[in-house]
Amino acid sequence: MGPLSGVRVLDMSKYGPSRYCSMILGDLGADVIVVEVPTFVSQLPVVSEDTGSLYIGQNRNKRSIALNLKKDEGKQILDKLIDESDVLIEANRPGVLKRRGLDYETVSKRNPRLIYCSITGYGQDGPYSQRTGHEINFAGAAGVLCLTGSRNGPPVYLQSPSIADLLGGVTHAVIAITAALYARQATGKGQQIDVSITDGTLFYHWIDGPEYLLTGKPPQRSEMPTGSDMACMNVYQARDGKYFTVGCFEPWLWENFCKLVGHEEYIATQFDVGRQKEMYEAFSKVFAGKDRDEWVRLLDEADVSAAPAYDFDDLFADPHFRHRKAVVEVDHPKLGKLKLLNTPFRFSETPAEVRTRPPLWGEHTDEVLMELLGYSDGDVRRLRQEQVIE
Repeated sequence: MGPLSGVRVLDMSKYGPSRYCSMILGDLGADVIVVEVPTFVSQLPVVSEDTGSLYIGQNRNKRSIALNLKKDEGKQILDKLIDESDVLIEANRPGVLKRRGLDYETVSKRNPRLIYCSITGYGQDGPYSQRTGHEINFAGAAGVLCLTGSRNGPPVYLQSPSIADLLGGVTHAVIAITAALYARQATGKGQQIDVSITDGTLFYHWIDGPEYLLTGKPPQRSEMPTGSDMACMNVYQARDGKYFTVGCFEPWLWENFCKLVGHEEYIATQFDVGRQKEMYEAFSKVFAGKDRDEWVRLLDEADVSAAPAYDFDDLFADPHFRHRKAVVEVDHPKLGKLKLLNTPFRFSETPAEVRTRPPLWGEHTDEVLMELLGYSDGDVRRLRQEQVIE
């Protein structure tokens, strides 16, 4: 049993941050029911194809129900599901669900213990609350893109990992939901959670943000194309064309590093702004003499912080990540053996785990209606004939 066993989550969202949030809650043991739109209603294939990578990567440990909310009975079924849930996750533009009678103020009157988590780009209020957007927009608005790449070129957008969506959205939503569940134990009451992806992303400027607020001096992008102007914290290329990273911020690590590469004259100039490019170029010449893996081994042996800059082929073949079981395999009725990213959470007593494969679209409609809500076989057949469910 996971740490959130006994918690039921109703996911009414469609896209990445909210879907990944509910998946993590499922990894932690929650019973997650995701409400899908029936396939006979228009859908975006990129998020509705149950064998596509986006769907597969965001929906394990969930049950799927396909419900036509344009029908009155579909709305009634949803109301019953809300009444039976501990957590509701939605990602609509502010005001959309209020017009449908599904806002927090309305549903909390029926289920006052409900944790109602709204995940949006800019929050429930403010000048930008009605602005539409995607991860690249949120990363730009939250001051992430302005710090990427070198100052001689444009900002660099990292599509994966999606820093704004994952840090600003998913992480904050999971933390807030678990905290609200804990608070409910003391108060007996639920509450609404307003997760703004841009607010959350801005919060993660934990290095440059405090310095700017203290001094008023904004951070600058690097002159070097690697994105860093510090020779002690940089990316280097080895003889075989592969890259690796060096992180020697502490003076003793820097000293070990300089001795290993034969440039002890730089020990005293670690933070000399005027010599960073000189040192980087000197080290680059040294690193061109051996292959990447040999350098990483030598740096490890010298107690220098270093790691390879892996591509995905190297990443998923690495023995460390194999040992840590970063990938788990499940059986899928359409795809056969299916590999998934494993949960990163490790608990000694209440394990988080991939318990079930990603569901087929609407796979659990009958199960949820009959076992959870008490509908009969005849009720389910009628609802399907009337296109209330799929």
